[in-house]
Amino acid sequence: MTFGGSCRDLRKYENDPKVKEIFLKIVTGKNHVVVPPEPPKCQNCKVTLKGDERFCPECGSKIGEQKKEEKPVVLLTSEEVEKKFKSGEEPEHKILEYLREMFNLSDATAFDLVNKWREEMQPKEEKMDLDQFKG
Repeated sequence: MTFGGSCRDLRKYENDPKVKEIFLKIVTGKNHVVVPPEPPKCQNCKVTLKGDERFCPECGSKIGEQKKEEKPVVLLTSEEVEKKFKSGEEPEHKILEYLREMFNLSDATAFDLVNKWREEMQPKEEKMDLDQFKG
């Protein structure tokens, strides 16, 4: 049964990481996406492994040190990073590290951005109008 057009087989896209990312954005309505870590693969035959094998179940090749399950990477927008900094949810060094690694900012640019946020957090000083004292 078709609904107002042709049906397309989209199964070839189901394992595409970009499609998964877009789908997560649509479903969650959030700007950040949790990117699951890539499963380990045999270097010889490229079969997907569980991560605890010493030898590949497919080709029998010895598997080097397999990384244990990694935590997924959470990608944040700059607004979310700013909010985490201003709320104190994350320490400054973690914010700087995130800005440098995920946004590819130089050290100087990351420090400038954090300093800008810090200044925005400071209470505004009221400037006294000195003209009122002129006689």
